[in-house]
Amino acid sequence: MDQPILRLLIGENELKRQIHAQLSEGRLGSILGRVSKSQRGTGRPCVICRRTIQPAEVEREVESASVCVHAHELCYRLWREESVACRAIAGPQRGRERARRSSL
Repeated sequence: MDQPILRLLIGENELKRQIHAQLSEGRLGSILGRVSKSQRGTGRPCVICRRTIQPAEVEREVESASVCVHAHELCYRLWREESVACRAIAGPQRGRERARRSSL
């Protein structure tokens, strides 16, 4: 299944919403600072959309804490975008939390 069909089945906005929720709830780690490599699809399921990554598709392999997960190229790109967005949101909150703790 190519990526335009994947977009039609799920929808890019729905994928982003799912990724954001998983990142916020800690069910999915941030992709920032992780090593990844591209390869031909290996038939493994995508960590984001759970669909099989077919040999005709590009698969991203992401290493994190001795675990490798796999994602479609589109899912990887959206995961990366949402990781950046979540970090931007968490940044000011972390700063306020640090200031509150230091004032105690």
